[in-house]
Amino acid sequence: MWDRKELKARGKAAFKANYWKCVLVALLLVVLVGGSAFSTSRTTTNQIEDASTPTQAPASVDTDTVDVQFENGIFTVNGQTYDNVQDAITAIGEAADAKPEDIEKAKELVNAIEANPEEAKAAILMLGAAVIGVVLIVLLVTSLVRIFVTNPIEVGCQNFFVRNSEAPAELGEIKCGFHPYWRNVGAMLLRGLFLFLWTLLFIVPGIIKAYSYRMVPYILADDPTISGMDAITLSRRMMDGQKWNAFVLDLSFIGWFLLSAVTLGLVGIFYTNPYVYATHAELYQTLKAQMK
Repeated sequence: MWDRKELKARGKAAFKANYWKCVLVALLLVVLVGGSAFSTSRTTTNQIEDASTPTQAPASVDTDTVDVQFENGIFTVNGQTYDNVQDAITAIGEAADAKPEDIEKAKELVNAIEANPEEAKAAILMLGAAVIGVVLIVLLVTSLVRIFVTNPIEVGCQNFFVRNSEAPAELGEIKCGFHPYWRNVGAMLLRGLFLFLWTLLFIVPGIIKAYSYRMVPYILADDPTISGMDAITLSRRMMDGQKWNAFVLDLSFIGWFLLSAVTLGLVGIFYTNPYVYATHAELYQTLKAQMK
């Protein structure tokens, strides 16, 4: 059983012995690896589904000057009902103190929609399709960058911290993430896919599995001959019975994270993040030694 305080002391010493390089590599990890293409994809997909799901609840807009509700084809503006769209627009404009020309433009738009309902519907559908298309393209590009660029960089950065736990490391250690390139890409992609599928079950299983697979990038960096699936399996073995202890280790940094938030991230950049990454590398070294 490893001692949390000793682990953190070793991580702090390794980080301070190579301060600026650790700060730079930790910043690179935070900027590039802080997000997840899979989680972003899920969040955006949910937003699209929510936006496209019809709702039976009455529409309601509240501001400081006007209260508008729409239900069963009837508008209610500040308590007054209107069954004519243009009258409702006029009432809304007057209540909101809108300019007369703005009200007229809104009426012209309503007239155009009423005169050409099919064309208006097609235009709205085209606009919605364009927005969804842009979102999907952004998600695709983000996912590809994550898979083929960010994941290997993560392996290389973690390799830097592992090497730095032994002796002050050079920034060139990051290049390890690209050798062997396709093995690292495939293994990290599998890890991300497994985490995504476990998270679909519920949040807690996803968190547990995140700890199970935590050592994958360290293993890939440490052994260029191991296969991706073997790295995932070995990570699970290394973290067997250690997930709770690793979780408590993460919680022990909460004060530093709060201090980072208070200082708008400055403490995080120049102290907390490299300290945490260095400590995680020490955890890997310890678990690796226990496996022998």
